[in-house]
Amino acid sequence: MGSQLNIAIIFIEIFLLLVSCFIFLIDKFIKNKNYAFYLSLITILILFWMTYSAPVGDFTYAYKSDLFSSNIKLFLAFGTFLVLLISYYYLQIYKNLNYGEYYGLILLSLTGAFLMVSAMDLITIYLSIELMSFSIYFLIALNYAYNKSSLEGSLKYFIIGSLGSIFLLLGLGVVYYFSGTFYLKEIFVKLSQGLYKKELLLGMLLILASFSIKLSLVPFHMWAPDAYESAPVPITSFIAGIIKFAVLATLVKIIMVGFIPLRIEIGKLLIPIILFTIFIGNVMAIKQDNIIRMLAYSSIAHAGYAGLGLISATKLGYSFSIFYMFVYLLMVTGIFSILAFLAIYKKELLSIPNMKGMSKELPFISFLILIFMFSLAGIPPTAGFIGKFYLLVALIKSHYVWVAVLAMIFAVIGAYPYLRVLKVIYMDKNFMEAFAYKYNIPFLITVGITSILIILIGVYPKPVVNYVINVLSAFHVPF
Repeated sequence: MGSQLNIAIIFIEIFLLLVSCFIFLIDKFIKNKNYAFYLSLITILILFWMTYSAPVGDFTYAYKSDLFSSNIKLFLAFGTFLVLLISYYYLQIYKNLNYGEYYGLILLSLTGAFLMVSAMDLITIYLSIELMSFSIYFLIALNYAYNKSSLEGSLKYFIIGSLGSIFLLLGLGVVYYFSGTFYLKEIFVKLSQGLYKKELLLGMLLILASFSIKLSLVPFHMWAPDAYESAPVPITSFIAGIIKFAVLATLVKIIMVGFIPLRIEIGKLLIPIILFTIFIGNVMAIKQDNIIRMLAYSSIAHAGYAGLGLISATKLGYSFSIFYMFVYLLMVTGIFSILAFLAIYKKELLSIPNMKGMSKELPFISFLILIFMFSLAGIPPTAGFIGKFYLLVALIKSHYVWVAVLAMIFAVIGAYPYLRVLKVIYMDKNFMEAFAYKYNIPFLITVGITSILIILIGVYPKPVVNYVINVLSAFHVPF
């Protein structure tokens, strides 16, 4: 096997790892810390080219580059590119964060996410999740200079993340004991022969519990508000958008490659978890005055919406789950770029009651918030509406009409926190003191790309939806 290894297949991850290690090594010797931003940005742009041109195939049985993993990596690289742009203007003001370690940890976390979506066995997935997660724990704690509670947020995420690791290891143990393998394809062979279905479903339940923590599904959701609020604003965007996208895509891959004979049972197991997640996330968001905390609870609900596609247990449903997480990545990156802008010039505006009359002083920002809030609430003609609509269609086609009806009712409840923000900005009268600000290029690029895509996908979603469905055709799965 050794002579057949093709390093070119895994060179993307090797390259990312080398760049992040290089930043850690040279950071102490360079005074102007902006070098790390430019180096990271160039790295991401090179990643786009490398992902397009990288060969397809197996590096070992544990790692495979295919249509699915390559395209998910493109989505992740695109999201990271936007997060880097948000970080640039944010770190010019919050200078105590402006070190190479900040960018090095982002690239290291991205390395873990890339390895995870290409992994073909459960041990590689476990190790990749740990690499991705440990970088995030440090990135949250980095904000200690500006927010003393960041250590608490980081510690909570670390403890709950450790619990997730335990669940995953227990799940791996159960799966290995009964199937004799960690490889997803070999697990599929055992299941398709009708062997140990109940025992392997128990193993999958433990794996689902672990992934629920990363996706902040109920009842493993309580780390999210503290971690989101205490992290640097761009990192909150990274956790909510990119990390969740990678985790959900990997979960879809685990089900489709290894556990597809159990897809109906897995879907039924997820019904109470997903419905409680949507309900609790939306209800808890209602009473939040801090907009980041409100978005943290709404992030819990949106992970629940994405999970509706897994309940449907169809290729279409899985495709719509990934489509919805891409839409959510756009929404959350856009809104957090605006919050990073407000954190720089007038931090008090991160409290919703302080936004009274903002439409008069900041009409452009207010209009952008309106676009993103409409999309998060699922109001047409935005991508958020289309994403929810497709997921409900997938549920109805799978004869889960009652689940679709409940999800729709909860979505109506969930619209309140977003509409409340718009009501405060546009309808509440209050004289806001003028303050100096300017729109910089990275900010305009980020909000421009995300807001335009949200409207375009909302009006004409077909190309992106077909693209995602084609990506999942990499798995030749009998449905």
